Amino acid sequence: MNAWIEQVVPWLTSPVASALLVGSALVSLTTLGLVAFASRGIWSLKPRVEGAPVKAMRDLALLVVGRNAAGRFEEWIEAFAASGLTQVVELVVIDNQSEDDTAHRIEQLRLKYQWLVVVTVPHSDRFWRTRKLAMTLGIKATKRTNAVWADAATIPPADLTAWLGALVAPLEDRGVAGVWGPVRVQDDRASTRIPMHAGQLWAWMRQHFGGLPTSLIPVNLAFRTTDFMELKGFQDSMHVDGGEGELLLGVLQQKGRVVLVEQAVVGRRGGIERDPKLREVRPSGEQTALILGFLGLFLSDLAGLVAALGLGGHLWLVQAEGLNPLRDFYRDQAFFAAGSWLLLHGVVGSLLVVHCARFGRWTDALRMPFWLRWDAIRRRIPQRDPMAKPFWKG
Repeated sequence: MNAWIEQVVPWLTSPVASALLVGSALVSLTTLGLVAFASRGIWSLKPRVEGAPVKAMRDLALLVVGRNAAGRFEEWIEAFAASGLTQVVELVVIDNQSEDDTAHRIEQLRLKYQWLVVVTVPHSDRFWRTRKLAMTLGIKATKRTNAVWADAATIPPADLTAWLGALVAPLEDRGVAGVWGPVRVQDDRASTRIPMHAGQLWAWMRQHFGGLPTSLIPVNLAFRTTDFMELKGFQDSMHVDGGEGELLLGVLQQKGRVVLVEQAVVGRRGGIERDPKLREVRPSGEQTALILGFLGLFLSDLAGLVAALGLGGHLWLVQAEGLNPLRDFYRDQAFFAAGSWLLLHGVVGSLLVVHCARFGRWTDALRMPFWLRWDAIRRRIPQRDPMAKPFWKG
């Protein structure tokens, strides 16, 4: 044991160990700078728009889609009727192949409210798992230029006028083609909330880096119906079951910028199904960004491991007796590396707490770092072919 220590101690005070510790600190500080740049705006707590002096734009349609969601449709329709927007905004309710009494209950409300537009999607085995057909039929059913997309699982905001106004106001700029807003996740299962929190954070960071907001929760969007029809909407991605939000914004980017309206928050119950085929249709730049994100996570963990080993070696193996400026210099580098890593995770941890507290439960921030690492590993493991034989059976 003493012989091993005698070999390790000189190495801890060598230029190679010094370079590793300095590199570890630079990795942590660079990552911290990138995270701080990409997450700007998350720190400003503006989760509500009630009372905002914004009027909903004219020539606007609100599209609400759902399946087997009669009660939630009724909640939206009654909230819309009480908002005073019926003469300005068109409400289009899209029944996406419901198999219960949803169609009957919506029809009763249509007879009660003559302004209500109802679209019933015919049953289709091919498009059963996707909402793209429902979205396309809903857009075709309206003659309005601007549209806001939600689903029946979302909760009608207390101030519909302020929410709609904030979400569609950027469309007054012809250079803006798509708008999206954050979603407050309301579900009892952490396994549902945490992936949605992580996806929304990633979309936020991609937005601020100038990329496509991939992995966003696709229920709080605004766009021009004319752009959707001109660009043929989901024609190239109908085979993908999920991801309608980012795929729509990806198409609309051909017409102009995509912007985030931080204060246009809407709540949503339940989770989001994501289709693995979505990766295939993402632009190469977004696939590269995802790989770089996983690589950054790996490098930050590696930097923390190097800093911990260096600091531990200097505190427990290198003798503290006597005056040795060179030894103290190397020890200070170990403290610098460890401090940089702790600063990175302190800032990121605070960011996660703020985000989860705004859009769900703050306790999700404690689990998300572990979930992110597991997800990074899981994404790298290829899916097993269910028809393949076990290796021991040849």
